[in-house]
Amino acid sequence: MKTLFVADMHFGHANAIRFDSRPWDTVEEMDMGLIRRWNQKVRPEDHVYVLGDFAFKNKTSVKEYAEQMNGTMHLIRGNHDKRNEEYQQCFSEILDYLELTVEARGVPCRLILSHYFMPFYNGAKFDSFMLHGHTHISQDSVIEEQFKENLRSQGIRCEAYNVGCMWQNFEPQTFEEILDRQGREIVL
Repeated sequence: MKTLFVADMHFGHANAIRFDSRPWDTVEEMDMGLIRRWNQKVRPEDHVYVLGDFAFKNKTSVKEYAEQMNGTMHLIRGNHDKRNEEYQQCFSEILDYLELTVEARGVPCRLILSHYFMPFYNGAKFDSFMLHGHTHISQDSVIEEQFKENLRSQGIRCEAYNVGCMWQNFEPQTFEEILDRQGREIVL
């Protein structure tokens, strides 16, 4: 069993194709492409933490998407996620924030999960890592990364990573894969 992470899938959201430079021409192609990539990566016994914005402006029901996807899904609510019965049926839990421990490279790692980046998250100075989404490919994401680097350059530990699908080949990734993508080691 693997534990994987992803944010900002935006199923059904045609504008996401343009502002994330997604490799599809239509929303239908995007939705099917996202599901195909998900299922190539995620096995039925795996757990996936979706860090917000699962769907937006979609004509297809959230349940119809979820029924086609492997694994047990957990939702860390984003600004576009609904608070309704349909979402409750699709996710094993729905939270605004979660602290979770996973093993990576033989080391237990405490993860802080939120849709939104928080520079001074719980345990930031000592032993935890933050996973978030929200900013897509935007000027906000550029400023966010500059802010993280500024903290690090001043000797302030900041192990926060954007797990938006657009940064992860439009698929969920394990924490080890996220570290590899960032070129980071486990620094506690």
